[in-house]
Amino acid sequence: MQVQAPKGQYRVIGNGRIDTLSSPEGPLWKDCETFDEAKDLADRSGESYLWIYVYDDNGELLYEAGSYQEHAERSKEEPPAQSNT
Repeated sequence: MQVQAPKGQYRVIGNGRIDTLSSPEGPLWKDCETFDEAKDLADRSGESYLWIYVYDDNGELLYEAGSYQEHAERSKEEPPAQSNT
């Protein structure tokens, strides 16, 4: 999958669909006119995809979103479960 967006645009790529059984869609791949539009799409899609990235027309990663970040933040806050063995 090419990460480089068309000139002057931003490419949003989402992978790791959370609900794969009820949705036959593959990865998210959409080009947006502005960074704000791309970032908004990434943020809105965060509940459906584990990883979402926004790239510019040079293929440079500008923004990351996705449900994995929420899980990582939650695991930092919660102490590990202790074993009773």
